[in-house]
Amino acid sequence: MYGIYDDIICSAERALDSFEETKELLEYPEVQADKAYYLSILSKYNNLKIIKDKHSALISALEEEIAVSDMLSDAKSDEERAVIYEEISSLKRTVSKISSSLSDALGCKHANERAYCRFKFKEVSSKFGVALFALIKSDLLSRGAKIEEESIVAAKDGYAQEISFVAEGADVITRLIPLSGAHKVYTSQSNSQELRFAVTPSAKIEKLDESQLKIDVFHSSGAGGQNVNKVETAIRVTHLPTGLCVVCQDERSQLKNKKRALATIEKKLKERSEQAEKKRMEADICAQYSQKNTPISFDASSNTMSDTRLKAFSKIPFPLDNGQFSQYINGLIAL
Repeated sequence: MYGIYDDIICSAERALDSFEETKELLEYPEVQADKAYYLSILSKYNNLKIIKDKHSALISALEEEIAVSDMLSDAKSDEERAVIYEEISSLKRTVSKISSSLSDALGCKHANERAYCRFKFKEVSSKFGVALFALIKSDLLSRGAKIEEESIVAAKDGYAQEISFVAEGADVITRLIPLSGAHKVYTSQSNSQELRFAVTPSAKIEKLDESQLKIDVFHSSGAGGQNVNKVETAIRVTHLPTGLCVVCQDERSQLKNKKRALATIEKKLKERSEQAEKKRMEADICAQYSQKNTPISFDASSNTMSDTRLKAFSKIPFPLDNGQFSQYINGLIAL
């Protein structure tokens, strides 16, 4: 139900199976009489209480994200949609932070996330954008993430105009969302260009779930040899959630018709899912690109960067070294 967070939620629920029992043990006189045993039970209870609170917070944040996403269908203007997309992005960051914290409490790996990322620059901002991309890539790779589908589009003048990539690994959205927005690159006191960076979850297209299919067999009405109108060889496959229907009756074998029908409907559903996902991602990216007055800025004359969220990152030489950049991201996550 909650996509990439289902595993961590199930892990928390399994751990919480013993919560009430542990709570009751603390009330037993024989447990209270044994100080060492009581302290061990108390420690277990406190850990489970943390897990319970974080589990509840994660469910609440996910439900809020779903509710806000449902508001998109009622939005009446681009401005209203932009506000909703900005709220969705904020909620996704909150969800990812809570999930990471819950993973720590459970002592397990953090949630695996997949994000599509895109930079867009002009001539002066390109230098800073390319350097920022290199830092992001190095940071993610050092944490075991994968970088895929990397693409660089050059302008006619030769500078990098756009960079896009897919990052997959533990907490990649948590580490990247704080960097999103349209940031100013000041070329002088009165002039600036924008360095735009957007991050949006990239869903993997799920495999066909045959439990959602209705399969009917009937007599073929077309060419098919001696089996036509004698044996039910034709196949009709209906995908119940979408109503998409495929009929296959060209083969003489029911098994071959079924195989072809399943392959066809899987292809059609994949294409439909990919189109919907692409449309969603583009809308999310446009909303992030439209953010104004972001806390991050760059100064081309002094090769420095500032982030008003962190006092230590005011007019700091840019590009940062890898250690500084990691500390910078960690500081943003901790806010």
